[in-house]
Amino acid sequence: MVQFKTRDWLADDDAIAPSLEKWQRAVDLMTELLGATAGFIVEYNDRLGYRAAITSTNDANPYAGCDSTVTGLDTNIFCRQVIAQGGSFYEPDARGKSEWADNPELTEDGFCSYFGVPVTWSNGTIFGTICVFDCKPTQYSDTLQKLIETIRDLIEADLRLYEQFQIMRSISLSDQLTGLNNRAGFEMLAQQKIRIAKRYHHHIGLIFIDLDNMKHWNDDYGHAAGDAALKAVGTAITASIREVDICGRIGGDEFAILGYVRNRGDLTTIITRIRNVLQTARLLVPGSKKPIHETPKISAGASVFFEPVKETLEEMMDMADREMYRDKNRNR
Repeated sequence: MVQFKTRDWLADDDAIAPSLEKWQRAVDLMTELLGATAGFIVEYNDRLGYRAAITSTNDANPYAGCDSTVTGLDTNIFCRQVIAQGGSFYEPDARGKSEWADNPELTEDGFCSYFGVPVTWSNGTIFGTICVFDCKPTQYSDTLQKLIETIRDLIEADLRLYEQFQIMRSISLSDQLTGLNNRAGFEMLAQQKIRIAKRYHHHIGLIFIDLDNMKHWNDDYGHAAGDAALKAVGTAITASIREVDICGRIGGDEFAILGYVRNRGDLTTIITRIRNVLQTARLLVPGSKKPIHETPKISAGASVFFEPVKETLEEMMDMADREMYRDKNRNR
């Protein structure tokens, strides 16, 4: 389902790459059979807008070979009607119609005909659309419309497989105690983030966190209390990071967070949030309702890697780890 997506756009996930090759062939064939100017699979993000995941490669398509750009949610484009209606939408000829007077696809690109159908996840949430555009009026028969719907069904079958893969990946790459990614899961997602950062010229920020005095928690309150302290740190991290950040428990009492940043201040804000959440944590002595009159405390190190990012993930983690130990020494 949608919650398994690990970034803003599914098309950026390496796990879907084999399907994208198949989708490309399907969109090219669909565009050829309909004699259309262009065909697309458009991905929808309810926070960011619309972005082409697949673009037909025919010569008539002005967007063939272009990098995908994001169209805002408020832009009056044809796909917006598909999303709003949750069903197929056909506009044979938009010329001269007031409702499309500010549609850039008509006014700037010259697309006057559109047919699109929604593509959904297994729970019914909209993934996006599969659609065709033409610079001349069209009269698509019911058979041609059903052809596009059939191609849509094949795309949705791939999305179901992707969901199942994500479920299995989540099970194998999760830390059972905290529910965060384990080290393998964190490193896999981090490598994907770094590749995207290099492609789109983002700065990368990495935070290393260590639970202070883990031995004290285990020795004085019991190992169950130590586990509770680790869970509290995991909960604080989850509550404090942004939706696009990734995090994981990468060792016994060590955690990491990675995301796109503007500057070091973004990382400092996250660390402050985590510490504030931990100050409100209320833990109990294992086997009783007696409260522990202290809260977990952390040491944290942060490093920013400005684009063009040249460091490897291993080098990033090493630098943030050293910063974390400097913080730990200051806290002693």
